[in-house]
Amino acid sequence: MHDCPTCKVPLHGHEEVCPSCGTKQRVKRSYSGLLGGDGGPKKPPVNMVPFVITIFIVGIAIFAMAQSSWIGQLQKRGPVVVDPMDKISWMEARQMLHSRIDEGLKAVGATGKYTWASQGQPADINTAGPVELTIDTELADPASRRQIIDPHKELMSKAQVPTLTMNETKSHATWTYTVQAPAVQPAGESAAPTQ
Repeated sequence: MHDCPTCKVPLHGHEEVCPSCGTKQRVKRSYSGLLGGDGGPKKPPVNMVPFVITIFIVGIAIFAMAQSSWIGQLQKRGPVVVDPMDKISWMEARQMLHSRIDEGLKAVGATGKYTWASQGQPADINTAGPVELTIDTELADPASRRQIIDPHKELMSKAQVPTLTMNETKSHATWTYTVQAPAVQPAGESAAPTQ
């Protein structure tokens, strides 16, 4: 709707000439007929608020259900921590065990003689399969053996060293560390060292 610019009579918008004063009017053409509409009365717009509220409520419900499903459990668990020991071979673990014990002996001012054995027969660090390790050393303080061996006991299982024996010649003491020889274990598990 608009008013006639000359006489200010209200017009409906489709008149080409003002019925009151006869002034030619500018008529806005409706192109809705080209798009399939008949140019008749317009339908009232759809109220979108109920749809938005429904979608919001359904979204919250799906989120709540997902939290109790396996997807939610994965989200709560967080990232999987990979043990770096799972990626090394028994040979690398054996060399790490040897070097760390050697560093520990040097830290307390001692040296060690390493003897490797496999099923009671002499062997070396490169022998495949389980091997026993015997270390002959002389320590100024026998209690220092804990700082030499204890931090590295977890390597024994991966290195396939089920028994580690430390002979201390000064005090004539012998300490034996053993781990359960792992049967076939699932990936990621290791045997716990014992003393």
